[in-house]
Amino acid sequence: MYDLTAHPMDDSLWQLIAYCAGTGGSMLVIGSAAGVALMGLEKVDFLWYAKRISLPAAAGYLAGIGAYAATHLPL
Repeated sequence: MYDLTAHPMDDSLWQLIAYCAGTGGSMLVIGSAAGVALMGLEKVDFLWYAKRISLPAAAGYLAGIGAYAATHLPL
């Protein structure tokens, strides 16, 4: 998919992909072990989470991508 000669293993593209995969998957309450534990221990309903937490979590996620792009990716 991506040639390692064009994008070596320590390239900023791979760091961004790792950020997106790790944080994006954990953004959903059911996408991480911590989210599942939160739902079980604190009795948090998925719809409550989706209504109240999803938009701020998505905004933080996108802000993180923007900050990473501003500091690491060539313009």
